[in-house]
Amino acid sequence: MVNLDSSIAFLIYVTAVSSAAAGVTEACKSVIPFLSTDYEPKEDCWEDHNQAARLNHYKRFFNLLISVVAAGIIFGVMGLDPALILTGAEIVYVDHSWELGTWLWGIVAVFGSPFFASVLKIVEGFKQTVNNNQPPNRPRRKVTGPRE
Repeated sequence: MVNLDSSIAFLIYVTAVSSAAAGVTEACKSVIPFLSTDYEPKEDCWEDHNQAARLNHYKRFFNLLISVVAAGIIFGVMGLDPALILTGAEIVYVDHSWELGTWLWGIVAVFGSPFFASVLKIVEGFKQTVNNNQPPNRPRRKVTGPRE
């Protein structure tokens, strides 16, 4: 069953894998110059603009591909299923961690990382509020009534 603690554990795990995959991509960028170069047209003509755009799209595609593969490998090596973490299962280790589901979680981690990071901040803030028994922060404004 999904509860607050299992949701936080899931978000931390997916966000950490996404950050690790981003680190692998940055390491690849430092080794492969094509992945870190910004391409601009030499002259102001359609052919040069198209070539620069094509190279920039290839660069972005390979950067995303490296991130997805790195995230899939990290999920596979660790052997932990994020869905089982989310549902709060007692055993989250999977025997066959190199199946298609592992690679799909790699795609989810890479493309959903900004969303998961934002949700993690919100859920952790909510948990602190619940643990401290404090009402949620609401904007306050001092007002005065009409005086005669």
